[in-house]
Amino acid sequence: MVTGAGGLVGSALVATGEVKGLSHSALDICKTDDFERALDVHQPAFVINAAALANVDRADGVPDLAAAVNGHAPTALALVAARHGVRFVHLSTDYVLDGPQHHDLSESMTPNPKSTYARSKLMGECGVLDAGGVVVRLQWVYQPNGGGFFNHALAMMARGERIRLVTDQIGCPSPASLVAKALLVIAKNQGTGIFHLATGGEATAFEWIEAGALAAGIPLLADAAKRADFDGAHRPARSVLNCDRLATDFGLRLPHWRTALQTVMPDGDAGW
Repeated sequence: MVTGAGGLVGSALVATGEVKGLSHSALDICKTDDFERALDVHQPAFVINAAALANVDRADGVPDLAAAVNGHAPTALALVAARHGVRFVHLSTDYVLDGPQHHDLSESMTPNPKSTYARSKLMGECGVLDAGGVVVRLQWVYQPNGGGFFNHALAMMARGERIRLVTDQIGCPSPASLVAKALLVIAKNQGTGIFHLATGGEATAFEWIEAGALAAGIPLLADAAKRADFDGAHRPARSVLNCDRLATDFGLRLPHWRTALQTVMPDGDAGW
């Protein structure tokens, strides 16, 4: 069973045909009693919690809601799942670390959240781990023809509009469809604690969208910019997840981000 089935990762999980998807309209994760009833009805072997308040900028304006959705709710759900003997996998983010920029970020690093969003996600991590659940940190998740920054940027350029792309923010662009397949392996097997799940290599936002435009056959209408040129909540400057533990425990390693992008880009006219 997956909560937050209407989001990028949640919908990708539903598309595998291997989970029962519950969108926000079907299950508000802040209503613990409804979650327990869902467990009784669907009798899942595992739950993947993909529900979140994921808008980093919005979280600054609604800190109590961010704490409720990203912190308190996952904790409560993990406790209920534990009582029912159901494996609980919670999705988190690289933003909780915001570590030093000279090396990749491992699961053992001390968290260093610098935004309301990151602090709320760390709260959820701690509660889920205390309840015996599993935490999987993701980063820069996208899916061609879905929502989010990747598709918005390509659509604007396809309409002939110029965009500004950051060259001093670095991460690992990770397609939701590949992330979903890996999450199912994690959910179906043993292993507890924190795992990092992302593609290999690293990219600036400019490099990522440039590669997407090339693959889609869209002219690159982009100007280089710095993160400081934009308003909004804090983002890590360089955040590259080390995924060695995932490979060791589950035999999983996602491809390089450029290979992954080519794998998931649609053939022909995608209607950008």
